Amino acid sequence: MNALVVYFSRTGNTKALAGQIATALDAKLDEITERKDRHGILGYLRSGREAWFKRRPELVPSSVDPSTFDVVVIGTPIWNASLSSPVRAYLADHARELRKVAFFCTMGGMGSGRVFRQMQDVCGQPPLATFARTEEQLVKSDLQDAIKTFVARLADAVGPDATARAAR
Repeated sequence: MNALVVYFSRTGNTKALAGQIATALDAKLDEITERKDRHGILGYLRSGREAWFKRRPELVPSSVDPSTFDVVVIGTPIWNASLSSPVRAYLADHARELRKVAFFCTMGGMGSGRVFRQMQDVCGQPPLATFARTEEQLVKSDLQDAIKTFVARLADAVGPDATARAAR
């Protein structure tokens, strides 16, 4: 499976999960970056406000072309029960270039269903598979098994050749 894992992470949780998913898929990894800093309390507050009001910040252009991949797996943190604004901007900017998509998210508590619907609305297509983890679940011993299950579901949706490669 020719896959790309794209993510944005403010605290490092989504970045860590993205790396593990990319390793399991043997995929290329691409971090969404933006021009403004989100650290500290002001960055936290700005993040929640932008997510709630569906703002799109200015992103640093990526050197990775998502149209060259069979599937793009997109990861976001959940901010204020909403899709993070950098991932919203990425999806809007690249919607026409995405052949097939899968989504994953990290969160403090809940909201993955709503965020996955927002991601689908912005990119204009349903995901082949989704994967959500709370901060608490990210440190549990069953995380690798859960990632393998997600990768297997994704491989099944992409096709039989991809399933055989993902099982290795």
